[in-house]
Amino acid sequence: MTYPLAGWIGAGAGLSVAALVLAGIGALGIVAVLRIWPARDAGELPHAHPDLPPDHPHLAGQGHRHAHPFVIDDLHRRWPEPG
Repeated sequence: MTYPLAGWIGAGAGLSVAALVLAGIGALGIVAVLRIWPARDAGELPHAHPDLPPDHPHLAGQGHRHAHPFVIDDLHRRWPEPG
């Protein structure tokens, strides 16, 4: 989206103006991320695997409900629901 915008502004108003506009868009993006992204993102998320057998290596004797650093992978196809 910004690639054609840079070309249009660069052709119409000059490359310096295009650079300033794109820098402003970038700054707005940074402000949006800082406001939207949670300040305290949990390192470990509690979740359950009711579909896994109790002796599955992923559970490692912790039971179906456990917590660990969360990644999306074959055992965790979706982000867990809060609570």
